[in-house]
Amino acid sequence: MNNTAVNKRALVVGIVSRDEPLPILEDSLAELAQLLDTLSFETIGSIIQHKEVKSPRTLIGKGKVESLKNAIKEHNISRVVFDEDLSPTQARNLKAELDVDIIDRCGVILEIFTQHAKTHEAKVQIDLARQEYSLSHLRRQWTHLSRQQGGQGIRGGEGETQLEVDRRLARSQIQVLKKKLKKIKAQRATRNKNRSKFFKVAIVGYTNSGKSTLLNRLTDSDVLVQNKLFATLDPSTRIIKPDEKPSILFTDTVGFIKKLPHNLVASFRSTFEVIQDADLLLHVVDVFDPDYTQRIADTNEVIKDLGLDHIPRKLVLNKIDLKSDKPKQLQAIQSIHENATLISAHADIGIDKLNKAVYSFFESQISEMTIDIPYGKEGCLDKIYDLTKVLSADYLEDKIVVHFRGATRDVNYLVNLVKSTGA
Repeated sequence: MNNTAVNKRALVVGIVSRDEPLPILEDSLAELAQLLDTLSFETIGSIIQHKEVKSPRTLIGKGKVESLKNAIKEHNISRVVFDEDLSPTQARNLKAELDVDIIDRCGVILEIFTQHAKTHEAKVQIDLARQEYSLSHLRRQWTHLSRQQGGQGIRGGEGETQLEVDRRLARSQIQVLKKKLKKIKAQRATRNKNRSKFFKVAIVGYTNSGKSTLLNRLTDSDVLVQNKLFATLDPSTRIIKPDEKPSILFTDTVGFIKKLPHNLVASFRSTFEVIQDADLLLHVVDVFDPDYTQRIADTNEVIKDLGLDHIPRKLVLNKIDLKSDKPKQLQAIQSIHENATLISAHADIGIDKLNKAVYSFFESQISEMTIDIPYGKEGCLDKIYDLTKVLSADYLEDKIVVHFRGATRDVNYLVNLVKSTGA
């Protein structure tokens, strides 16, 4: 079957067992369709296989393969996407049977990541994820098992097949990419030292929940906002410097989805380290989503998997303007989530209240202090100006009396610094 480049029509396929609720699979397939929309594919429909034992040859049964053939022909489909991982054998057999592009959920996400990565770090992370994905899907593509040529200027050892050479090269490239990420991580750690004087807030949540819009609203910035999954891939950090409080860094992070492949989580762990460094997480949820409670659970699960559930969290229910005609429903949601803040980042509703809640959280971590600094020890004064807000500095005959306000951790550090210098 010949498919032109402009034909971007897809079918999604899922498998459900007797013990699994069908709505959960349907929700996952709907999300998969959204992922395909990000790649400009039109999802024509879905096919669900009720099956207890998955076929090692094609994942789905012969009857469903025939149904797919008919649907592909009828709707001029160019891609069939499976909601779970395909083995190399299954992908190869399905390709032979259906004669269209065959891909699984992980492959779709990798395509999106490849398109949307902008920074050097994100591109290296994607290269690593793609290499690891390819390694697990490598299969012999040569007619003769005895072929020895591995690549330009590389030959395999005695008896080494092309498949073995390709795998060896892939593993070698993976090691190179991991070393690059390690170096980038060290550079970021150095950069983060300069941010230690700030309180740090990470905006987390399901992709497309309005995180970027909220970051723009809180910090008066212009981070890219699109109604597509994974529209923003690289973390974006902005700062606000209120007059009476220490500065706060807000970071919009990569969105979460259902069934986020483990190898992608591993490859992007350094991106999620932005969350690990946070003092507070703003967990943003699209309250207009009919399955928003499941989205909360999905995000909480990812946070737990990343080992970050010890960080304090504040639930933020976004897009309430889309439910403005249903006040009773909003009241019910508020009663269920008593400690959540209801907002609309797009319509600028509840943002002041959220700001106050964030500042209130940090108030308990702010202290004021007065320190005497003898002349000759002005280096300590420079540190005080750097880490805190100086409220007053009186230059007396034999000393400088400094009254300042800042994060308690920084205030304690400065007090000890002054003592250690003999002041």
